[in-house]
Amino acid sequence: MGFNRDSAVKYAEKYWNVPCDDGLLWLTNEAIVIEKKRKELNAPAAAGWQALFVKGSGADPEKAVFRRAVGAVTEEKVISGWAGLADCAHFLSRCLTAGGASLSERGVRELVETLQLRADTKTLCERVTKDRAQGVIDTGIFKKGDMLGYFNVSPTGDFGGRQAYSHSTMYVGKIDTAGVGGVTCHTVARFPPKSWVNDSWWLHDGYTYTLIHFSTDDTPPSATSVAALEGWWKLDYAARTEYYYIFKDGRARYTTRVPKSAKDVLHVSDGTAYWFMDGSRKITFIWKASGTVEVWSPAVDAGKYISMINATTPGAATKLF
Repeated sequence: MGFNRDSAVKYAEKYWNVPCDDGLLWLTNEAIVIEKKRKELNAPAAAGWQALFVKGSGADPEKAVFRRAVGAVTEEKVISGWAGLADCAHFLSRCLTAGGASLSERGVRELVETLQLRADTKTLCERVTKDRAQGVIDTGIFKKGDMLGYFNVSPTGDFGGRQAYSHSTMYVGKIDTAGVGGVTCHTVARFPPKSWVNDSWWLHDGYTYTLIHFSTDDTPPSATSVAALEGWWKLDYAARTEYYYIFKDGRARYTTRVPKSAKDVLHVSDGTAYWFMDGSRKITFIWKASGTVEVWSPAVDAGKYISMINATTPGAATKLF
């Protein structure tokens, strides 16, 4: 069974600013059981108390509360302040499970690693800059329901500036007013255009980005196209020559070493990519380490393509063997 993107996003829209359906809210080192907390704070649902993530104040962007309206007065009991809230991986695990990709991770690093190990995902780019990640998103290959990992690179960033994966979100598509693409998550709670904070996919400066794509609904190229593409290619661009080995399973690698025959095996490469082909036989390569987007368009001659790298640098690709 494939991943159901619509179901994952619908779950996120329902639960983006409330605790998940399992009744848990995760802090850094422990979970709050919402029903138990109701009893502790005397906030029964029958009396109108609703568990919510709400906008904080000052340096604290958010808090979790029980809240109810009594006439014109809003009453509130705090479940947890901003310090310690860490529900993003849990929330996304529940979203993905609703979409048919069962997960139960509680930490961001563990969520990213688990997603990368799945047979139905492709890591399109890993720890790349905002501009390169936007280029990947703009290809349209990265779709709603796909995942982003945020690696802190700022000395004043998350968790005391520790350089590590510190946040995660789910992409919901270009439904935001800025047109760059929006995301949903917990802590801070987001779902465009309902969020009270920025929900553009990049959130704010101080991160590099890992984009993980569920690939089960990708349109496969024809067997004839795959057969013609598999093998060694020479790419000439910007006074440089590189050699690609294109695999039939959607992977590609490159080297600057000249292959001698079709039997040459590329054991150690200078870079790896996934490639995708559309109905016009245009091929899009997304290079994992750099986030480079390279598009090949068929040339007049068979076995040749016109290349464009990051929409700026032209080149020519020729099939070797």
